[in-house]
Amino acid sequence: MVERFESWARSQLAQGFSLAEAASAAGTSERTLARRLQSVLGKTPLSYFQDLRVEHAVHLLRTGNASVDQVATQVGYSDGATLRALLRRKLGRGVRELRRGG
Repeated sequence: MVERFESWARSQLAQGFSLAEAASAAGTSERTLARRLQSVLGKTPLSYFQDLRVEHAVHLLRTGNASVDQVATQVGYSDGATLRALLRRKLGRGVRELRRGG
């Protein structure tokens, strides 16, 4: 179930998160999905989805030449400022530092 959720989540990064859609894709109820992810990963489905967005954004910033706004769009955020703030809060590093490999 967790693997099905992760697969769905990775394919939906740009579209956004819906707990109902996530549960349907994982073949379970919303409540069961939430409980299972909490027990296996220690996170809520939304928290894990956001972590995947950050992980993918960091990969794109380190390996490509896309602007921060373009990367933000690719991972489902409306603008680069939102992504910059999230990276600072979650990782404690900015875009320049990430691009340099830090």
